[in-house]
Amino acid sequence: MKIEHDPKKQEFYIDLGPYRAILMYAGKDEVLDFYHIYVPDPYRRRGISGKILVHAFEYAKKEGYKVVPTCPFIAGDFLKRFPQYQDIICPGEFLFAHGKKSRLPGKIRSRNPKDDE
Repeated sequence: MKIEHDPKKQEFYIDLGPYRAILMYAGKDEVLDFYHIYVPDPYRRRGISGKILVHAFEYAKKEGYKVVPTCPFIAGDFLKRFPQYQDIICPGEFLFAHGKKSRLPGKIRSRNPKDDE
């Protein structure tokens, strides 16, 4: 299984025949939000999500990024099993879609841009 990275689409993925296991992320400055991981049903419980996530966290570490794990699986189960990535975790919420609230250390953004003026 080969893990691919598509920076334009902001995805790490493994093609599995007609299926694709995928980690979706968003980036802003030096922070990446790992907001969704998906593995198709026929390929679950084989460690595929862990392989993709280890690859993505190693990429983030190597490139000097901090990670906001907004996906509950990543923030919970994964980081409990892989505590070595705690040093690059940036707590808070991250803006990965227009119009959503963003909370990073030292920055608060409102849903309404006029509120930030």
